[in-house]
Amino acid sequence: MIVLRFTSGLGNQMFQYSFYKYLKRRYPDAAIKADLGWYEWNNAHQGFELERIFGRSDNPDFILDKASHFETWKASGVLPQTSEGIRYINRITRLFAGRHFEKQLLSETGREDENILKEKVDNLDTSKNTYITGYFLKEDYYLDYLSELRRCFKFDLKNIGEENDAYLREIASCSSISVHVRRGDYLTSGKAQGFLSLDLDYYKRAVELIREKVENPVFFLFSDDEEFIRQEFSWIEDVRIVSGNVDDRSYIDMLLMSKCRHNITANSTFSEWAGLLNDNENAIVIYPKKYMTDKDSDIKHIEGWFRL
Repeated sequence: MIVLRFTSGLGNQMFQYSFYKYLKRRYPDAAIKADLGWYEWNNAHQGFELERIFGRSDNPDFILDKASHFETWKASGVLPQTSEGIRYINRITRLFAGRHFEKQLLSETGREDENILKEKVDNLDTSKNTYITGYFLKEDYYLDYLSELRRCFKFDLKNIGEENDAYLREIASCSSISVHVRRGDYLTSGKAQGFLSLDLDYYKRAVELIREKVENPVFFLFSDDEEFIRQEFSWIEDVRIVSGNVDDRSYIDMLLMSKCRHNITANSTFSEWAGLLNDNENAIVIYPKKYMTDKDSDIKHIEGWFRL
């Protein structure tokens, strides 16, 4: 049995699901399961969103086999940390599981050699229970399967509201360019973790590149800081500021961005997935080289993607 831990917000969950699908293809005879225990004690972002957004009866391609607490314990040696007391119980359960269950742990921290990590992923000993943590953003895990993943991540276009319906119609009727500006947690908790709030220079260069390649572009701005973009992005002509999709409806911004003809992403898995779900012919997706204070973004080998 292989258990993969899911954590964090929607964009990261989608990368973890892509890796989950990769594991199912790589190890067809093994039970691949998702540990969702992190969401029982962590209130970050909007909780576990994949099932709510994509796990619909009209979307049979999205399938997720969830691990029980017992299965997670067998693979990891620890129980989900639903309370402070669990931390102390886990000291005992980790020892017990280590003695009575053969297991292997694989963690991606984002600081290791990705090629060595990929080799480990591809050569797991399936005779042992395996517990895996990480985000697994490397395109090797999803690039050849984008068509399948786009079916899994099929949005429901019904009941998104009249204003968003109007945005969809306008997006479809023009040379629409999504521009994602993420600030919010990148200026607070994310900053402490090394995340950057991108400067205007990146967006100015990206807009200039779009204007060189696209006739009559119309820019749709998406941000968690509407006041900032109204003040700092007034230099863009033909602009629409999209607002109102917050909390458990924030995923609609990803939906709208993915329907734009072209995309300018932030250093964010949220808008990166908008670009990956964009299936428009000859789509241009611009993404930043700068990602974190001590780490640049991975180079993408996807046709139409430009790294600035």
